[in-house]
Amino acid sequence: MQRALSIFLCSTACACASNALGDFVTLAATQSATIYQEDANGANGSGQYLFAGRTNQGLTRRALLRFDLAALPEGALLLSARVNMNVAQGNGGVRPMSLHRGTAQWTTGASDPAGTESVGVAAMLGDCTWQWASSNGALGGTAWSQSGGSFESIASATASTTVLGMQHLTSESLRADVEAWLANPTENFGWLLLGDESAIGTARRLDSAHAAAGGFVPSLELEYTIIPAPGAIALFGVAGLLAFTRKRRTTQDKS
Repeated sequence: MQRALSIFLCSTACACASNALGDFVTLAATQSATIYQEDANGANGSGQYLFAGRTNQGLTRRALLRFDLAALPEGALLLSARVNMNVAQGNGGVRPMSLHRGTAQWTTGASDPAGTESVGVAAMLGDCTWQWASSNGALGGTAWSQSGGSFESIASATASTTVLGMQHLTSESLRADVEAWLANPTENFGWLLLGDESAIGTARRLDSAHAAAGGFVPSLELEYTIIPAPGAIALFGVAGLLAFTRKRRTTQDKS
């Protein structure tokens, strides 16, 4: 009886997990910003665009992204993660772009450069810049551990990107980042988006979390399954096994 119960519970758990595959949730970026190499105090925390790569003048831009994971159901087991972004304008042909897991808290303020946003404006309270993870709006604040942002040197995901249109970055490491943030929400520092910084004329202009009408806000697409709690599996399994046992006894009694 005990052996039969163990086998039944195991098969029930596997069946529950298998039947739950294929659920998706798509989250829009809640924060984004661009930081500008040539201006330690230049910010863009609320503009409609992000920049990554090097300009024709050899100036480096980097972007930051963060997603609120609260909408993911409790108990979700992540199967895959993909970040989708739209390049509104770009240079240099097909070029790599990569997402690097952030290692420090950063904030965004109300800064919003005019025009194409190719250069930043003076940081306002709470903006992040090339020097500051969180500016006090008066040439000070909380500095990055290194200028240009604090992030893992090894990319979580890399993709060859075109000069126009939707771009998709996905990998097992990207999924692992999200899983780690679900386990420790206070460590969700998002990703830094790096363009091809090995040559000039590689910069991309992308839609931001504050994209204008007709733009595409960066999104995080997650595939997940819900694994029932052990107690629920056990109760379900015991009920099924008891029903099977009763049916078997009834059949034996009739014979």
